[in-house]
Amino acid sequence: MKIKIDEAQRIAEKYGTDEVPILFLSDAYVNTHAGVVQISAGMRYDPSQYDLFIDGNVREVEVVFSERLYAKLCVNFPETWRLPVGRLDFINMDRFVEEIDNANSQNKRKRNIISLTEVYKRNPSGHYETILKYGEKLDIKSWNQVKVNLNRNASIDYRLDECGIIIYVILNPSDPNYAQKYMTFTSLITLLVEQKHLQDVTIAPDFYPQTDVFPVTDKESLLKTYGQNNVALVIVGDELSDDYKMSLAQLKMYDKYARMMVIRNPDPTQSKSILNMIRNLYGKKLWL
Repeated sequence: MKIKIDEAQRIAEKYGTDEVPILFLSDAYVNTHAGVVQISAGMRYDPSQYDLFIDGNVREVEVVFSERLYAKLCVNFPETWRLPVGRLDFINMDRFVEEIDNANSQNKRKRNIISLTEVYKRNPSGHYETILKYGEKLDIKSWNQVKVNLNRNASIDYRLDECGIIIYVILNPSDPNYAQKYMTFTSLITLLVEQKHLQDVTIAPDFYPQTDVFPVTDKESLLKTYGQNNVALVIVGDELSDDYKMSLAQLKMYDKYARMMVIRNPDPTQSKSILNMIRNLYGKKLWL
C-alpha cells in the first residue's frame, strides 16, 4: 500500500520501528547530490531517512500492509485512513459483490466495495506481488479478476464508497421562519460533528464528522452534492414542503436506494436517541 513519508515518519517516531515496523514493498529510488540511492524492498523505514526522502522529493512509498500498521494509521490520520465497516470471508464477499452488482444494474447511482486489506503472493525471487490492493474498488469485473488468485480462506476488511450525511434545510432570508430554520440547521450539524464527544455515539466506523457532514441550503444543490460526494444519508431538518418533495423525488430517481429521514426541531434532551436513529438508518443497506 502507498503511504506518505510524513505519515511513516509520525508512526515511526511515535511508536518506534520495533513495535510498528514499516517495510518497503518495492524498491525506492531517491535522487541525491551524490547520485541515486536505492532502498530495497524488505528494508525497514528508519526515521533518519526522512530528510533523504524529502530532499529527494519522494513524498510517498509502497510499504507492506499489516493490520498493526493500518490500525495506527487509522488512529493518527482518521480523515485519510478509514476503519473498516466489516470483514467478509471469500464466499460471503463473492455473494456481496454480486448483490451490489445486481443493485447497480437497476440504479443510476453505482456503489462499490473498497478493500481495506492487501493480499500478496511471493514471486520466484522471493518478493511480494500484490494480488489485492488496499483501497481497490471491487466491482464484479475487478473482483472476478482478483478472486482467481485468492486463497479460499482469505478474509477481507472493507468499506463502501459511500460516506457522509447531508443536512438539508432550505434557507431563505426573506422567510418569516428563517431564524428557526437556521437554528435547526446549525443544531443538526453541531450534533453530528460533535456526536462522539457529546454523546459517545459513533455513526459508523468509517464516518469522520469533521469532513463527512455536508450542509445544503437550496434545492438546486441537493442532487449535485449527493452525487459528487457519494453521500450515505440525507437528513431534512424542516417540514416537507413541495420544494422538499420535488428535490427528494429527483434524488430518488437518481438513487432508488437513497436513505432519507426528517428531523424537525431536534430536542437537545433527546440527542442520544436522535443519534442512535441516525446511526441505525445510516448503516442500512436498502439494496439487500
